[in-house]
Amino acid sequence: MQRNSPMGTDGQIGSWPVSLPDKKKEQSVDSAFSAWNDAVAKTIASVGTPEFAHRLEAALSTIVNFDILMVFAYSGQEKPVCLYHNIDPQRVGTVVDAYVSGPYILDPFYNTANDPLTSGVKRLRDLAPDHFNKSEYFRRHYKLTGIRDEVGIICRPEGWTSVVVSFTRPVTAPAFRRQDITAIRAAQPVIQTLADRHWQRSGSAPDAEDNDEAAVRDPINEPLTRMTDGILTPREIEITSLVLQGHSSGSIARTLAIAPGTVKNHRKSIYQKLGISSQAELFASFIHQISGR
Repeated sequence: MQRNSPMGTDGQIGSWPVSLPDKKKEQSVDSAFSAWNDAVAKTIASVGTPEFAHRLEAALSTIVNFDILMVFAYSGQEKPVCLYHNIDPQRVGTVVDAYVSGPYILDPFYNTANDPLTSGVKRLRDLAPDHFNKSEYFRRHYKLTGIRDEVGIICRPEGWTSVVVSFTRPVTAPAFRRQDITAIRAAQPVIQTLADRHWQRSGSAPDAEDNDEAAVRDPINEPLTRMTDGILTPREIEITSLVLQGHSSGSIARTLAIAPGTVKNHRKSIYQKLGISSQAELFASFIHQISGR
């Protein structure tokens, strides 16, 4: 006999197999099912009220354990807006304030959320380039947050390019398991529908022409072009952007369909033209440009 949770019927976390003789397991399944239903009902009832984000957090906590829950709204190249977080005051400065001041533009979630064709559940480790953990964004921002693993649900409420409901686990805890991701994916349609309704901005949606124009603009290449003031070629701008995002020379070569040796020559030329000797200097100059725009 198998009882299905509201999360799905895939045989993993979304559906719990239950044998008839196993009364304790059956009671546990019933309890989890009841907790999810109760939490979702309260979340639905709170749409459009100040209690919504707290209710949403409570609903998510019935299916997966997490540390931080934060919700960021993105509107093209504008700085993101934090709609909700449950972070203690000691960590807000690092996790939220520092992020919004500039580094967000190198966040894999930001770039994915700005793609209108992308939605659903995304995991940072699946979005991040191969040398993400060696990038200056990781060293100077992400590592300082104490976050080990992060999963986000990309929503598309009216009036925003996207809203990302993101939950994390700290470095002191294990990463999300496959069963956790399965549960989150199964719950995503409900969570996204509620988030889309609650966080919509009436009358703020850009028209189709604005959306097309925003899709053409590159949030990283544009400030890089301003920063370098015509010193770098368009190809060098592309490579600089990929370096900042955390791509290795091999990854850049594959992305741009050029030889690895060509990438290395370009990187050497970029550093010479900009009068810098490290990726740290490049990152500092880029963030200064973003922060002062």
